[in-house]
Amino acid sequence: MGVIKGVDCKPPNWGDPMNLKAYSWCINHGVTIAALACAPGYKNRHWDVEVTVNGKTVISPKSYGPNELWDKVFELYKFYYKKYNKDEG
Repeated sequence: MGVIKGVDCKPPNWGDPMNLKAYSWCINHGVTIAALACAPGYKNRHWDVEVTVNGKTVISPKSYGPNELWDKVFELYKFYYKKYNKDEG
């Protein structure tokens, strides 16, 4: 049996303090963002982004590749952080 290799994604940028702050705030306030594989198996190369806010779930109209997925996810976390965080405007 051989080794199964999946697709390597560009990793999330956890070194950006705003990414971590927005992510933490969103998770603590019920805003969740998930990457959904567009195809089964280890060779999937595109993902849809699912956003759940206030119990309502929306799936992105566009799929994202391995080099843009996490940039889009954190762009959305920052968007919702800025939209709903009234303490820091």
